[in-house]
Amino acid sequence: MLRTGQRKNLPARSEFLIQGISEVSGQFRYAVTDFPIQFSQKDVLVAATLVDLKRETIPVRVLNPDNIPKTVDKGAVIATSEPVVDIVARPQEFSEARHLSSILENLEGRNEEQRTAVRELLREFQNLFSSSDSDVGCCNMTQHRINTGNYPPIKQYPRCLPLAKKEEAERLVKEMMNNGIIKESSRP
Repeated sequence: MLRTGQRKNLPARSEFLIQGISEVSGQFRYAVTDFPIQFSQKDVLVAATLVDLKRETIPVRVLNPDNIPKTVDKGAVIATSEPVVDIVARPQEFSEARHLSSILENLEGRNEEQRTAVRELLREFQNLFSSSDSDVGCCNMTQHRINTGNYPPIKQYPRCLPLAKKEEAERLVKEMMNNGIIKESSRP
């Protein structure tokens, strides 16, 4: 079972990642989370996910489909877990992307054993590297805050973009929309 580490308010019609804490005492490492009966009474849905139970906190995807905000108390059961006995990984072809090939080219002064070790390390963790400028991730498990002390935020009025930069700005906005980073505003 996975329990919540802290009390969490779920706004209406929203999806969240809640930090779960495993109660399993090392019997197995990997598990598939499932929807617990206790949670169905609160009208909150939990996504089935493969998780590593050795991690200190386990992200659990939760959805509140109602028009009413819900509260998940600290220590509440948010997911059950079924053990995964075998994980069969299929090796993927290692395609040396531009940025990885430049790393491999800059290994001058290293012997062949060291180059092979770096190549294997890059192959093993290739999914951690971005493959293009538009390949960006998103995580809402942390919150960013700038402490300004007792000072209020500075208000700045919008400035017109110089004509020389307008075409480039429009191209960048269109590119970000195509990559799903931003979306069109519904306001005038």
